[in-house]
Amino acid sequence: MSGLPDLLAHRNEALALLGRRPTCVFTDIDGTLSPIVADPAAATVPDATRSALAALVERIPVVALTGRSVDDARRVLALDALVYSGNHGAEWWEDGLLSVEPTAEPYLERVREIAKAVERGITTPGTLLEDKGVSLSVHYRNAAQPDTARSGILDFLDAHAQGMSIREGKMVVEVRPPVELSKGEAVRSFTRRKGLASALVLGDDRTDAEAFAVIREMRDAGAIRGLCAAVATADAPAELLASADYTLADTAAVGRFLTWLATEL
Repeated sequence: MSGLPDLLAHRNEALALLGRRPTCVFTDIDGTLSPIVADPAAATVPDATRSALAALVERIPVVALTGRSVDDARRVLALDALVYSGNHGAEWWEDGLLSVEPTAEPYLERVREIAKAVERGITTPGTLLEDKGVSLSVHYRNAAQPDTARSGILDFLDAHAQGMSIREGKMVVEVRPPVELSKGEAVRSFTRRKGLASALVLGDDRTDAEAFAVIREMRDAGAIRGLCAAVATADAPAELLASADYTLADTAAVGRFLTWLATEL
């Protein structure tokens, strides 16, 4: 148990926060809006959650923060009115335009080379390569021995992805360009560009803890009013809970909260 208060029980505090304009809701996708599934390509967002987001974005900006590529995230959510920050901030979709962060562009060919090496070299049953263009992920959720699969993936990438950033999430190892790109930096960039007075961040994994940390940092500096809510499932990372203000029990609770929020706003 995290000991943190449930956001649904304190939802009026979130409503008051988002009344400070300009404001924004930042939300992860997998494990936050959509339940985590064995095959990332099969992920879906419940209709009620999608409807809530569609209504919410008519009132305030909503930014989808995701490790997926922008194209894949748009496929899953099917809501082009949202702003998308894909590949952990390396890609942006806003006002119908797709852009890649200039610092990530020189590494696109290197990511392609590593993806080809992973395809040839990581053959453990139950592992899955997700090539996202600007980055790649190797999932091991379906491996018979996940710990052994994880160790093998890390050893392989240590030998074949030198000079790149290797990060971990829930049952996944990621390869990213070695530049200052993360969900946290995406939150910082968008907040500054839009001059946000307040923000709410929803997430479930280590990469979302980076976004929580940035909101806390800016909040402590008096630059923004912000709240962070962690999806507190049994496998929620300790660092996520340590940086959160509130919890939501699961993706269904996230959907209920967003439905209520869209109605009240």
